[in-house]
Amino acid sequence: MLPAKILVLSVIVMSVAACGQMPSVSRNASALSFTATQDGADDAMVEQARALDQMTKDILRRTTMQGAAIGAAAGCGLAVVSASEGGKCLVGALAGGAAGAVVGNAVGQRKVRERVELVSLSRVTPAISGAQKQMATLTETMPGLLESQDQEIADLKAAHAAGEISDKAYAGRMAEIRTARAEVAQALSMSAEQARAAKLALKDAGAKGQTGLDWHIISIETLEDEAVSARSRISLL
Repeated sequence: MLPAKILVLSVIVMSVAACGQMPSVSRNASALSFTATQDGADDAMVEQARALDQMTKDILRRTTMQGAAIGAAAGCGLAVVSASEGGKCLVGALAGGAAGAVVGNAVGQRKVRERVELVSLSRVTPAISGAQKQMATLTETMPGLLESQDQEIADLKAAHAAGEISDKAYAGRMAEIRTARAEVAQALSMSAEQARAAKLALKDAGAKGQTGLDWHIISIETLEDEAVSARSRISLL
């Protein structure tokens, strides 16, 4: 009889001990899951900002003529280089190699005031549309991601003050958040600057005689303003 009572008592003790441990395991699992989710949110915000940076860089590239392209225009008799009319001449000029491009560039620079450089709007328009969509996505999602980070920062500070997480864990996660925000801020600043430069390039083309630029200029200027506004929402820690 006594061994049976001891066995029953042992089972009860083990059950109570297991119940006592369950809340701790649950909290740890939740914390790990939350951190993993936040890490993913950080990455998503950074990738969205980087994508916008690349798109505005592409807009700037498509609104300007530089290097060999200017040389090619000079090689075409300072004609307008466009997808429809100057494409073959451009290919032929580029086929001459880098030396020809450099020479052509020098000639083009001397003649720049004597001609009107037209921007190929068929290449600029889709680039602007893509950047607009990316900006809309970032504008929609970034406030919520920043709010989640702010809540996590508050939780981290409280947990650290209570001794629930180590100095290393606290500093590590704070550094990750700080880095993510800095990268997003930098990408948005670059996007705004590139949009501004593209806008000026289009205005310059308009001053030299190109028409039909109003929508493009306004759209790029809006991108610039939205990038500046989004950057202003980010508080660097």
